[in-house]
Amino acid sequence: MKQEKLERTVLEAAIAAVYRTAGIKLKAQTEIKRRNMVLDAEIKIEGHKKARFTVEVKKWAQQANFGAMVNQVQQLPGKGMLVADYVDPMMADRLRDLEIPYIDTVGNAYINEKPLYVLVKTTRAQANKEHNLQGLLKTQQQGRAFNPTGLKVVYAFMKNENLLNVPYREIAEKVDVALGTVGWVINDLKQGKFLIEIRPKKRRLKNKKQLLDKWVDAYLEKLRPKLFVGTYRVDNEYWWQELDYRITEYDAQWGGEVAAAMLTGYLKPEEAIVYLPKHGGDKMFRDQRFRKDPVGNIHVFRAFWERDPGNQDDILDTVDPIIVYADLIGTGDVRNIETARILYQNELNKFVRED
Repeated sequence: MKQEKLERTVLEAAIAAVYRTAGIKLKAQTEIKRRNMVLDAEIKIEGHKKARFTVEVKKWAQQANFGAMVNQVQQLPGKGMLVADYVDPMMADRLRDLEIPYIDTVGNAYINEKPLYVLVKTTRAQANKEHNLQGLLKTQQQGRAFNPTGLKVVYAFMKNENLLNVPYREIAEKVDVALGTVGWVINDLKQGKFLIEIRPKKRRLKNKKQLLDKWVDAYLEKLRPKLFVGTYRVDNEYWWQELDYRITEYDAQWGGEVAAAMLTGYLKPEEAIVYLPKHGGDKMFRDQRFRKDPVGNIHVFRAFWERDPGNQDDILDTVDPIIVYADLIGTGDVRNIETARILYQNELNKFVRED
């Protein structure tokens, strides 16, 4: 089942569920275009002419992707709404705190558009009984482009679009993936309308903003958890300021809030993300006196990319802005999402603008 069909299935099921649980009739129009964006849908409420929402459909809403979902809904033109397969109670509370409307396929709903107020909560037992889409959606394969290995290839393309037009074997060697993976990823990107072939061996990326959003979503859910080393703490709260650019002496780089502060000058970091090379890192743990702490404020990950000492970008003290952007979005923290938007305007907008 293709992605568009899956999203349509979720949308229709959610609309039917809200009518069943709340008696509210919603009408959806798909393939809406606003501000040069193709939106998933626009929803109107019968009997309330002024109540209309632009929609972000998520066929598999995950807590790990909460920040990415919030960012995508808040960037929609007009009043944004999340339509999902299932909004669990914790996610529902967080969405209401942010005043983000939502509906799902088991009948959960939150709409606060005066004079209309809708709040429906289902129990876990009700959800399990009524949620007949969950198994179907979970078993659908997204394609290899957005699985862990494919995400590495897509990242390389976003960083260097010229890589699309070199031999597959060269791409595979640079990204350190199997040769067959490259062809699968390119085909998936074509089918997803993220890549066009102008002529043989002349390809370029398309719909870059949507591609970036989809990559961030999948990176946070599928790839970054596999890179996680652990959570730590140190006694010196100013350790990262004292270490600063010297982090490169450990072949490591800053991500998250520290990298964002360095790139934007906007954020005062409270949490640190460190990306270690694929192997090693013990010296940094010893020198900086890291100690394991499940509620610590230092989060360590392995880099999935190969660093090239001959490439100036690869010897910087911060990871690529794409990774920093994903790290910020992944926190779900309001001030970090705000900083992510500044970073997007300063660092990533050029990538999207060249679409």
